[in-house]
Amino acid sequence: MRDFLSSTLDHIRGRPKRALPTMYHYVGVLTDDLSELGVTVRRAGKHILKLSHGETGHTAFLVVRYTTDTDLTLLQEVAGRGHRIGYLIDDDMWAMVADTDLSEDYRNRVRHFLDTHVTRLMPLIGTVYAPSHQILARMSDKACVKLDPAHLSPVSDLDHFAKPDPVRIVFLGTSTHRSDFRGVLPGVRAALEADQALHLTTLLGKSGEALIPSGPQVRHIGDMFFPRFQTWLSRQRFHIGLAPYAPNPVNDGRSNLKFHQHAMVGAAGIYTRTAPFVEAVRHEATGLLVDHAPEAVQAAIASLAADRNRMRDLAKAQISRSRELGDHATLARLLCGTLGLLQE
Repeated sequence: MRDFLSSTLDHIRGRPKRALPTMYHYVGVLTDDLSELGVTVRRAGKHILKLSHGETGHTAFLVVRYTTDTDLTLLQEVAGRGHRIGYLIDDDMWAMVADTDLSEDYRNRVRHFLDTHVTRLMPLIGTVYAPSHQILARMSDKACVKLDPAHLSPVSDLDHFAKPDPVRIVFLGTSTHRSDFRGVLPGVRAALEADQALHLTTLLGKSGEALIPSGPQVRHIGDMFFPRFQTWLSRQRFHIGLAPYAPNPVNDGRSNLKFHQHAMVGAAGIYTRTAPFVEAVRHEATGLLVDHAPEAVQAAIASLAADRNRMRDLAKAQISRSRELGDHATLARLLCGTLGLLQE
């Protein structure tokens, strides 16, 4: 609740909100594996994590996505004491500033952060962590480490495919992906109209209602604060997961998180050919890669919905691939090793 109130106040004041999802998906999920390596994690600033190794005595700091003025003052102090500082950034903010599909208010906030805080932050940073080569290329003067999100402990059973329920489709993109969804909506709508056994759930809330009204086959859920969302997601089971993001600089600079989320809910994924999904998905083996076009998405939904065994096989393979790509022990060791925590 404290984090929620703090983030809400930041939003009202036009400051960057605490990047709770980023902290969770790249570090929080790894707590047990970090502990096995002898590393403890605690909050050192609003957007800063302090990682300490009990045996080597080494300490490093990880800046997560944003900073405040207070954060920057702290970072200057720890840099002066010789501690390593890493920066974890999971979106190409430079591309976001140029994307007119995003709201002007959001782009102005990002622009202000880049022009003020990032300019002051960069001289203090030794290593940059990002899930995208595109982001890392923007900061190639630093030591660059490609760090993907950790897997989200995907389901161990796929019993929902054996039940005679409607084929449940989910679009987990939030309002920043509204235009991506709108671009393929005619195909989604056509698939629903052609097969009354399909049911669509989105997280688009009121903006989703404006695109395709709720009804017997459609349900829109509004924004949820992150801890509530994680609880909700862990209890869901879907058959098909949609991530039809338009290939563009913003989406090419994102992570493969939706791949892990689809594995978490036991869904066979349908993806467009953006960089993170081209890297993660093996077409026809661990998901489907299709064009960002209504007819392509419609055909993919129809082909999967017609064959539950195929859906289940894809979902099962996607779960295995998710565990491989987001292996907790591997990622924890990569993070600690590149921060110098494991060196005697």
